Amino acid sequence: MAQAAPAEHVAQISRVADSAWSATVGFSGRISAVKTGSLVVTTANGDVTFDLTQGPYRSGSLQTGLNAYVAAHAQNGTWVATAIFTYP
Repeated sequence: MAQAAPAEHVAQISRVADSAWSATVGFSGRISAVKTGSLVVTTANGDVTFDLTQGPYRSGSLQTGLNAYVAAHAQNGTWVATAIFTYP
């Protein structure tokens, strides 16, 4: 089970989300796959795939096994990442 996102990351992601997208949703989990143009995060409710092609804000590296907090919005039936914070 992934740990909760550190408070400073939640505050940062809130600022990024509030300034850009009013319909942004936050996801917490563990990175299970990094692919060209996409990221898969295993959450408490299952795997969620995020589109990375719109160049989301990133803090930390995208590596399988790291915990992640992802802000995303829905676009044409796909979750598009707007910001990604990773932590051990």
